Amino acid sequence: MTAGAEPFGTFSPTGMAARLLGIAQQAPRNPLGKQLARIARAIYLWRAPSPADVTVGDLRLRCHLTDNTCERKFVFTPWRFDTRELAAIAEVMPGDGVFIDVGANVGIYSLHVATRLGPRGRVVAFEPFETAYRRLTFNIEATRAGRDAWPRIDAVCAGIADEEGSRELALDGGNLGGNSIAAAARFSDAGSTNRVRVACRPLLAALQDLEVARIDALKIDIEGAEDMALCPFLDAAPSSLLPLRIVLENSDASWKRDLRGALVARSYQPLLRTRLNSVYDLR
Repeated sequence: MTAGAEPFGTFSPTGMAARLLGIAQQAPRNPLGKQLARIARAIYLWRAPSPADVTVGDLRLRCHLTDNTCERKFVFTPWRFDTRELAAIAEVMPGDGVFIDVGANVGIYSLHVATRLGPRGRVVAFEPFETAYRRLTFNIEATRAGRDAWPRIDAVCAGIADEEGSRELALDGGNLGGNSIAAAARFSDAGSTNRVRVACRPLLAALQDLEVARIDALKIDIEGAEDMALCPFLDAAPSSLLPLRIVLENSDASWKRDLRGALVARSYQPLLRTRLNSVYDLR
């Protein structure tokens, strides 16, 4: 049976699995609560089957919690998942806003924004790895179901790079979200032993083909290839297409280009920095 072919709710956790999930999600927002959530998560992952259909806030996700760090963090401790970054995006996102998600994974950022946009809003989500892309499109449809107001969402099965063509995507054996086209990418302890070819496009060309005329916020998390994707865009994009706010993964050690310098050169200034990400504002 293919999980993606079954309607959302088919794989909802029940019994002890549901109770453990509730304990983790409702744990106190303090160090003790963090430990409690970790214990509940460990027991859940030891016994619970995969996939799991989970509702977290406004999002409906079909999760494969054993192979994706991003899904595990968000599902078990949504109160700790990129809260400052998501709030920074919400601050600049009007009801008819435009959000670009480069490295969408299974869609957590894209869906957070989509559920806050009206029918004139728009989300473009780029995800090159077919397995993650299938999960992304399923989660979009599951979250959309039953909603009257919903923005336009373009889910694009392609990566973003400096040139048009296919590239080798190194697969992280322990983390679906750790796949990368960057030679110096960081991987989980499982390492990377498999590779696939994926289609890649320059960001400016992809946005022009999609007729994107403005960007309110952009998130990019592509495991060390952020410089490859953003530097050419910053060099060539017209001022009218520059995002008002950018959320950027802190992958400086993997970059070959001065991405932060390129941001400053296009009048961006740092707004905040967390352990994982930086947020830049356009002056």
